Amino acid sequence: MTLRQLELLVIVADRGSISAAAAFSDLTQPTVSYQLQQLEQELGVRLLERKSRGMTLTEEGQLVVSDARNLLKIAHEIPVRLAHATGVVQGQVSLGLSPVSPVSTHHFPAFYRKFHQNFPGVMVSVVEEGSLPLIEQIHEGSVDLAIMSLPLLGGQVDISPLWQEELLVISSIEEPAGRPLDFKQLHDRSWVLFKPGFGLARAVRALCQNAGFDPKQAAEVSTLGAIVGFVAAGLGISMIPREAAVDEERAKRVKVIKLTSPIYRPMALVTSRHRALTPAAHALADVIKQYAKTLAATR
Repeated sequence: MTLRQLELLVIVADRGSISAAAAFSDLTQPTVSYQLQQLEQELGVRLLERKSRGMTLTEEGQLVVSDARNLLKIAHEIPVRLAHATGVVQGQVSLGLSPVSPVSTHHFPAFYRKFHQNFPGVMVSVVEEGSLPLIEQIHEGSVDLAIMSLPLLGGQVDISPLWQEELLVISSIEEPAGRPLDFKQLHDRSWVLFKPGFGLARAVRALCQNAGFDPKQAAEVSTLGAIVGFVAAGLGISMIPREAAVDEERAKRVKVIKLTSPIYRPMALVTSRHRALTPAAHALADVIKQYAKTLAATR
């Protein structure tokens, strides 16, 4: 058997069909089918069964896939161990970030400066997407790792907690000054919300529902700039990360509504559960985790 055959079996298990595995692997369906048939012949058992909706694993197939995942992980980690041993790390890394979170403007420059000093031979590209597209790109391998807010929709990923991100409520600058409000007192306000697929959209709806109400939606947008613009125009209130809210308040575009209790959401580093990180991605993950520890200590 070959590692490639085992990898194709795992991809079929994850994707649910030979056609999906072929498209994912940039191969033809006959090629994938032939490789899996060769694997079944060598092992002397059937690994897959055709169902009305794709392929499912037999009991023997489940056993092989479980072992194959471990073998592939070990094989993929060989370059990482070699890079650590030689001290030479090169290549490209794709880092996923939310366009809503201020990570790209407030945190990325800090940890990337250190990373670039230590690993000048690695080029980092940033992909800004909502949480759902980022999870899919992590599964596909087009994004190596991502910094995202919790909770996540979707599985088959590894999650490493990083830091807590504070969320602030913003309104137009015409908002009258007053005492700090309990979040429940916002029940009759109109809200400018992010479109579904963004972690902040789920976070705001969950906060409102936990406070006993559904947010009255005045508008639904997909960028932080649109949120600020709609709120500044008086269409409603919204909730955004602290760093962005403070910047917009200083520019006198919006006003922050003070709350009696601060609100936070956890941020985490997200990677594929079934695909080992490249040496370059592994190095970036280590730098991000170290930055998170330093950030927590300073706070």
